[in-house]
Amino acid sequence: MGIVSRIDVVDEAVIDSLPMVVYKAVLNELAGATHWWMPYLEFKRRVDMPIDREGATVDITNHSVRGITSRYSNKVTKIAEAKSIEVEYAGDFVGTGEWTFEPTDGKTKVQYRFDGRPKRLLFVLVSPFVDIRKMHSDVIQKGFKGLDGYLSKN
Repeated sequence: MGIVSRIDVVDEAVIDSLPMVVYKAVLNELAGATHWWMPYLEFKRRVDMPIDREGATVDITNHSVRGITSRYSNKVTKIAEAKSIEVEYAGDFVGTGEWTFEPTDGKTKVQYRFDGRPKRLLFVLVSPFVDIRKMHSDVIQKGFKGLDGYLSKN
């Protein structure tokens, strides 16, 4: 298997809401205003800047099901209302992420792509023995389910 030098993974789901609704729900989660991704991911805005602006930075705590907590931040680098959000990561993982929101039959195909690598020494050392790509996808898919459930109640 070898040491993971790069994690390039794409996850997607169809959410039973319109793109603008899904886009705003993702922004609210990133801002720490909602908590539909808990207990897996926890978000806290770093400064009092609107989350839908380039430069907005969020601190993220990933509460792994394996008992290892990771911390990193993301900074919004590009944003297109109801279409996409691009971020840059720093911390235990470094790289880029991109959210896309596409209309499909009155619903939204939401897609998240992470292209990065582990930076924390522990994660680099365990990468030959643990499928980090699968663990990442599992957390993203749980988030998509949380998002769909949150929106169906609101």
